[in-house]
Amino acid sequence: MTNSIAERETASNALTKQGKIIESIDQFYAADCVFTEPDGSKRSSRADERAHLEKFFAGLKSFDGATLHRQAVGDNTSMSEWTFKMTGGDGKAIVWNEVLVRGWRDGKITSEKYYQA
Repeated sequence: MTNSIAERETASNALTKQGKIIESIDQFYAADCVFTEPDGSKRSSRADERAHLEKFFAGLKSFDGATLHRQAVGDNTSMSEWTFKMTGGDGKAIVWNEVLVRGWRDGKITSEKYYQA
């Protein structure tokens, strides 16, 4: 297992690029991680986020890819810019452009806030 935030951020992002988002959450996120959506709504645990994503992914026809445009790491903080492409259950294309800002403590992500680009 890697130790630095930069190494852990890169490893988490690698799983995300492969469509293994839930696996990334299981491996890199603290149990009490707080997830904040652009509208300010929150989920207050890794388990809540996992359940949210499982429901979301179950409604998709396909997850078509995740492109990491850039990432940055600072003092207990990391940021990454993404484009996610999916096909909804209705067959319509879904494209999300997001920036994720993560807070870190003791090698785990303790907060993640999504910004729509």
